[in-house]
Amino acid sequence: MVSGPVIGAVSFVASFIFALGGVGAAVVIIPILVFLGVPFSVARPAGLFANFCSMTSATIHNLKEGLLDFRLGIPIVVSSVIASPIGAYTSHLLPERIVGIAFTLFLFFAGAMVYIPKKEVFEEKSSLVYPTFVGALAGFLSGLLGVGGGGVISPMLIIAGYHPKKVASVTPFTVLFSSFTGFLAYWKLGSVDWKIVLWAAIPAVIAGYLGAFITHRYLKPSHVKKLLGIIFFLLGIKFLLKFI
Repeated sequence: MVSGPVIGAVSFVASFIFALGGVGAAVVIIPILVFLGVPFSVARPAGLFANFCSMTSATIHNLKEGLLDFRLGIPIVVSSVIASPIGAYTSHLLPERIVGIAFTLFLFFAGAMVYIPKKEVFEEKSSLVYPTFVGALAGFLSGLLGVGGGGVISPMLIIAGYHPKKVASVTPFTVLFSSFTGFLAYWKLGSVDWKIVLWAAIPAVIAGYLGAFITHRYLKPSHVKKLLGIIFFLLGIKFLLKFI
């Protein structure tokens, strides 16, 4: 079995990089832990809890700095929670591979859109319809594919013209809920190894706060947007390997 310090190092590096874009790192932490010899049934709750810790830490920073837009975030959370069970039920009806490939193509499309030269005009929208739709789609895909909602929420908000720093503060707030409920499900099933969970979680707390701090203190909106583009490509590659 891989040592605790190695798990901690993996969790810190992954959580920090993804926290810079406000996205949870479980999608990377889990396969790395499995590669290092941690059973998948144990790696997944460890990754989800690290996700929860890093996103909670980032959200605390954003709250302290007054950066979190609840008007944007709450409709996403509510609709995603409602839609997630629907996605889980639909997973028994639709071929997961077809949906997964479509999702992968969307991530590559979103990543490419970030780098297409255009005038940077970030729109402040008052309507709740689009955030509610984004949350519903994120929740549905989370339930259908067993993925975190951040990989859907972040690119859809970016493509719609929301300010990258607003996206980087709202996404952690929404992702922490799905990560924690997923972790609780694995805990109930008895798949939690608390030694591995804590080695992954404690560095993630520090990394999440540090990532959010650096994003909003030192990075320009254009830098955050390009970083998100890289994250979208990384997520796309991960899901491409899973579904091809």
